[in-house]
Amino acid sequence: MNQALIDLGSNTIKLAVYRLDEEGFTCIRYESRYGYVVRYIQAGQLSDEGVGRIREIITEYQEIAREYNCKAENGTLLCFSTASLRYIDNIQNVIQNIKKTNSITISPVSGEEEARCNFFAMQYASKSSDFFGGDMGGGSMQLFRSEDNRLAGYQSYPIGSLKLYRDFVEGPLPTKQEAEAIAGYVKEKLKEGKLTAGTPAPLYLMGGTIRLITGLLGKTVFQAEELSGMTERFLESPEHAQKEIERITPERLNSILPGMICLNTVAGFFGVDQMRFTESSVREGYLLAYVLPGKGQARF
Repeated sequence: MNQALIDLGSNTIKLAVYRLDEEGFTCIRYESRYGYVVRYIQAGQLSDEGVGRIREIITEYQEIAREYNCKAENGTLLCFSTASLRYIDNIQNVIQNIKKTNSITISPVSGEEEARCNFFAMQYASKSSDFFGGDMGGGSMQLFRSEDNRLAGYQSYPIGSLKLYRDFVEGPLPTKQEAEAIAGYVKEKLKEGKLTAGTPAPLYLMGGTIRLITGLLGKTVFQAEELSGMTERFLESPEHAQKEIERITPERLNSILPGMICLNTVAGFFGVDQMRFTESSVREGYLLAYVLPGKGQARF
């Protein structure tokens, strides 16, 4: 049996098709498109142009999913949204609009639900019972702790890389003054959350922003001071930074440096010395929580 998931994020909209069997699941098709949904939000409203962009990508993904006999009508194609629609006032209108034109219902996932899905995905991939994990998206960042195979704490914060760029940066890259404002805002949000610094441990990270940061660093396991050093170099030399970022991913030019500043602040707040990238994603967690609950939900 195949199961397809559309992950409607703030920066990208992704499609993953999984083959399900008694052993679990395997991803057999993956697609990603830049939707930049957060850029279409003004005064708490997602514009008609933004809805049109979502519709365009979902329509393409429905055609791909049909190649694997996955359809919304029989539940083998599901669509969920994270921070992309979480903070808009016209969310129900958006859901109804897409339902009417594409015959698929977008299921909004709360920040807390997203953090739990991230926990499931990372636990499934790492096979570890104790870890500190995080997922940075375009609109939010989820942090969570696992202790003895249990979700010991989790929190969703409105500090996604694209959102930070949109709220604090005027040019293509943040200035030193804007970087200080981003760091101050992130620290303020971390203080407001319920997660506190525990025993120092590596921070396992997932998400597109982290993937691209590892591309810039040339490694998937790195020290917090390495990230801090690269951030400082980029802020000192914006022209060099832009050249380096565009070499890896020109589409994310605006969001990478705000994401790096955010991660530096998170590392300092929680006393993290080392960070590790993992291929896990919220999609696998959603699959475990809502499609294969026996493999994930029992571990809440």
